[in-house]
Amino acid sequence: MASSVEQYVQNLVHVPAEFLVQGNDRPLSQDGLFEELPLIDMSQPEQEIRHKISAALQEWGFFQVVNHGIPVNVVENARRVARQFFELPVEEKMKWARDEGKNDQIAGYGRTDGFRGQHTDWMDSLYAFLAPPSLKAPHLWPSTPEDYSEKIDMFGEKSEGLMKRLLKIISEDMGMGEEDLGKEFAEYNLFMRANYYPPCPQPDMVLGTHAHKDHGAITILVQDNICDGLQVQKKDGRWIAVAPLPNALVINLGESLVRIAKGKYRSALHRGVVTNKSTAMTLVLHLDPPLDL
Repeated sequence: MASSVEQYVQNLVHVPAEFLVQGNDRPLSQDGLFEELPLIDMSQPEQEIRHKISAALQEWGFFQVVNHGIPVNVVENARRVARQFFELPVEEKMKWARDEGKNDQIAGYGRTDGFRGQHTDWMDSLYAFLAPPSLKAPHLWPSTPEDYSEKIDMFGEKSEGLMKRLLKIISEDMGMGEEDLGKEFAEYNLFMRANYYPPCPQPDMVLGTHAHKDHGAITILVQDNICDGLQVQKKDGRWIAVAPLPNALVINLGESLVRIAKGKYRSALHRGVVTNKSTAMTLVLHLDPPLDL
């Protein structure tokens, strides 16, 4: 069964070797200077929204949205049930652990071990497939808190609407019909990952989430309200920190959609850093294309 980072934290002074980030990959003091991502008001005229999204995707591959159509209470309820799960005793959470013996099982709770010699991220995650129904694996959805499934399903449903709207806007910007990308992604995988970052005694020696590009189409990130763990790499190689904004969502493109756009847009490296003072939790929704795309 998958183990968890949280099991290491109590009375820990030195970080175990498997979590240590090597050399230049470590977060440095000069990294993480604050710089604002483009902020787009989704209640503005559609043409203005399209121009702003196009510019943001070409320069950053990231942007933030407000007035996005997902009710505040839907986001907060999803955040609440995820945090309530992570606050359960470790033994209780492990009832929903991913089975490491099943290579095709993503859903469930646990840490993500390093791949091919990489470090292990300082993070525990709870994965849940929301679509299609054949991948949902409801037996791996926690029964505590009792309204977990209801609130996460609602969050996924409302987020799908925003993602489909973004696909239409991007499709038009690419010179395609507004429905063309929607047809490309008529069948898709939608999954959520709730990430929990415990305090770390040596935060400059680890990463909460390793530097990576998303491989899918569109990602929605709900940042922690307090901690500014997200860092995005600019074109010049500098890492900048993204401060959480009230009721804003972070949007970024994955490699699959960048390929379809023939390189018009960026898919930027991003990572998560941790602190030694407090926990942080984020919600991430990925819309991935059909497997043969």
